[in-house]
Amino acid sequence: MKKLLLVLFGIIVIIAIIQKFGLLTYFFNNKKLILNNQISITPIVTISQIINRPIIGIHYKMIDKQMAGQNGLAEGAYVTQVIKGSLAEKTDIREEDIITEIDGRIIAGLDGQSVYNLISTLKSGTKINLKIWRNKEIKNIFITLD
Repeated sequence: MKKLLLVLFGIIVIIAIIQKFGLLTYFFNNKKLILNNQISITPIVTISQIINRPIIGIHYKMIDKQMAGQNGLAEGAYVTQVIKGSLAEKTDIREEDIITEIDGRIIAGLDGQSVYNLISTLKSGTKINLKIWRNKEIKNIFITLD
């Protein structure tokens, strides 16, 4: 009886160790196949393979033509937050600014990803011109993407 309890205790300890270190999840989620003592591993994406896209460091909400007209604003991307230490903060983009153009491309409508999509297609080191509507005036801000 003591041996049986000892064996059960050992099994429980082993299962706890396997769960703690996630070994079962590792073997099944990474699709490792063990066949005839050979291990076949599917490629795992490394950090260096992640595509790096430029960002300016803002959160925004789109203002369409109707909303702009009702509130006396410009149509475009209304900056709701500027990320601390970001390129936007360094180049004097402020909360409540409205981005109306990026390099001559008008930001309009309700496409919530338009600013992100335009910026992400550009390469780091590209100098762009943002037209910002602030206090009922248009201001040009030139930034170099990093």
